[in-house]
Order: sequence, then structure tokens, then C-alpha cells
Amino acid sequence: MTTIFAPITSIVKSGVSVIRISGSQTTQCLRSLGFKGEAQHQKISFQKIRDPKTNEIIDEVLVSFFQNPHSFTGEDVAEISIHASPFILKKLLEILSQQKNCRLAEAGEFSKRAFLNGKMDLVQAEAIPDLIAAETNAQHKQALRQLEGKLGKIYEDWRFRLIEISAMLEAAIDFPDEDLPQNIIDNVEANVQKLRHEIASHLNDKNIGQKIKNGLNLAIIGAPNSGKSSLINFLAQSEVAIVSEVAGTTRDVVEVHLEIAGVAVKISDTAGLRETEDKIEIEGIRRALQKASSADIKIFMVDATNPILRDDLIDENTIIVTNKIDQNFTQNAAGIKISLTKNTNTSELLHKLEEKIREIIPNQTSPLITQERYRVALKNAVENLEEFSLQKNIELAAEDLRMTAREIGKITGKIDIDNILDVIFSRFCIGK
Repeated sequence: MTTIFAPITSIVKSGVSVIRISGSQTTQCLRSLGFKGEAQHQKISFQKIRDPKTNEIIDEVLVSFFQNPHSFTGEDVAEISIHASPFILKKLLEILSQQKNCRLAEAGEFSKRAFLNGKMDLVQAEAIPDLIAAETNAQHKQALRQLEGKLGKIYEDWRFRLIEISAMLEAAIDFPDEDLPQNIIDNVEANVQKLRHEIASHLNDKNIGQKIKNGLNLAIIGAPNSGKSSLINFLAQSEVAIVSEVAGTTRDVVEVHLEIAGVAVKISDTAGLRETEDKIEIEGIRRALQKASSADIKIFMVDATNPILRDDLIDENTIIVTNKIDQNFTQNAAGIKISLTKNTNTSELLHKLEEKIREIIPNQTSPLITQERYRVALKNAVENLEEFSLQKNIELAAEDLRMTAREIGKITGKIDIDNILDVIFSRFCIGK
């Protein structure tokens, strides 16, 4: 296998950049850069990197070395911390590319080698880009839990139990003239049903894990001039939307990404809902209704001076807010009564919003499904277990279990899945 290298940090507005080398030629690569002495496992050394053609010093660097198999990839690994100069980086990559059996790493190739060398399963590997991309407390905790192997351990336990159950049936297949004892039949059927129930319960998660990863969608809807744009500006603490007394000012969807209650939330300010002949405004209203239909949370804004409410857009995840109570206050006003211009009761609205987010995404201690491919494989597994029955041909029953174990194995990578590895790791960035 060739030795690979790549920068694993950005050099944009930074003082230091790091180049990682992994493979059997790692120490030879270091020597080609002028490394003095012997590389020692888990030791950092100060080195002067030189141009092998001219012997001129290129940079003064720190070199960390990790001997196989005790490294991220399971191979010999070196990490060179250089000054973040585009020239220095280009020069070092040029020298390394000229070494025999060495090349620039592909996207996700370091993590792919870690998987192939048994340093992590696929579930852990897929947590790496999620951890890097985490912007909220909830995203960070979820990705870290997955990287620690807690989610993969659940799936691997299910696969192992399937193998144990299958072993009982395989024995019966090998000795067809003997009937299965009743206690074995009862044990197999009980274990299959228990496993099916556990996987089905895991699937019945309201997509919380994926919502944590991707963030919630919140749509602000209502009639024109009800204060929708003022609300998104208030929540963002920035002038992201134009506020005007002219009806129909917002014709497209204005979006802002925030963290609320530790959760990523994409907030959409939408066009005012009303009857109109304006083609552009009609399209804006269509988009507003589309956002409302797909939103996890809706805030329906009502103008206290002209209260208009759409019952067809109200559900359990809708927060009704009556704005402009400073202009026309009524005790019969719907929902939370606020004034954005006077900053009246806005804290009550924020509290209600945080409360609603926590209802949708409660505090979690158990690992959750984070990838759609896990969900598809688990649904297939449940379907296979539902087909399982010892009332039919025992070879067919055993095949149901084998197919179930294969579906679970697709998640963790415990089967021959070369055809999906490239798809998974291609989503990683260079250097990972």
C-alpha cells in the first residue's frame, strides 16, 4: 500500500499548518526532508526541514511520530507542524510527492485506512466529519458519543446475537433427520422477537438524532405587517430582514441560522399570507406555505390591530404570537402577547421557544440514529425478522437471519462492503 500525505489543517489566517504522513515509507519521507536522528514513538522533535536538492533550510518545524499499530490509521504516522506559509506548504508537498510509492491522500483516506486497519468501525468513522462540523452543544455531544463507539456497540451486539441464533439453526440444517428440541425452538423464537422489538424501538426515535445533526427548521408565518421580519431580526439580533409598513415587502424566504437551547435552528421569515394578484408575491406565498408544511416549529404572527389567524396552519408545534399589543391591547388576543417595538414580553416568547425545542429534542443519554443509511438498513432488518418463522422451511428461516445480520453489518462495516466505502469516505475533507 502506498504512503499518503496531506495537510490536515487550513493555512488561511493561521500561524501553524500540519502535514500528516501515513504508511510504510513515513520514516523515509522524513529523511527526505532532512529529519535528523531516529523517529521515536509518541515523541516530538524539533527539526530543520531542508530542500534535498540545494540543502537550503525551508522551515523550522515540530515533528510528531506514531509507530504502527499505535496510531490513528494503524500505520506509521508522522505529523509535521510548519509555519502556515503557502510557499512552505507547496514546497514540502512537492518534495513528498517525488518520493517512491508516495502520493497525496484522497478525501477521507486517513479515516478509511483507520477503518481498514481495525482502528474504528464505520459508525465511528462517520462521526468524525460530524464532530468537525459541530456548531452546537447537542451536535458535539452526539458526535462524540458516536465517535466513542457507543452507537456502533449497539449494532454490533445485535449482529453478534443474530449470529448466535443462526448457529442454532445451522446445526439443525447440518442434521436434518433430527427434530429441533422444543426448548431450542422456544429460545430461538423468543430471541428473534426480542431483537425485532429492540430494533423497532430504536427506529421509533422521531428522527431526533438526524434533527440534532441537521438542525431544526422554524418558519415564521402570518399575515403581512404582523411583525414577522421584526421577529427574525430580534431573534438574530441583527438586521437580516427589511422591516417596512408597506405590505408585501417580504416576497422570498429570508433565513438565518442560530443556536437556541443548545440546538441548531434554521429560522425562515416568509412572505405575508394574503389574497393577491401579484405573481411574484404569489410565488413568495407558495414558498411560505411550503416552509410551513416542512417546519419542525411554526411561529404564527398575529397583528393585534388586525388579527388574522389561519386554523389550517395551526398544529401542536405552532406557537401563536400576537404582536403590537402596545397599539391595541386586548385580553382576548391569541397566544403570547408581545410588542417587538417596546420589547414587551419578548422573554416569555423566548422561554416558550426554548421549551418547544426541548420538547422536540429532549436531553439524550442513549445513542441515536444519525445517518439515513442506518435507518434504511435497520428497517430492512426489521422486515427480515418479521418474515422469520420456524413454521416454514428451516433453510429459509436461517436465510432471514443471515439477511438481517448482513443489514446490520452494512452499518458497522462488518461485512464485505467495498462498494459503499468509497461513497462514505468521499464525503470527508482532505486530511481526514
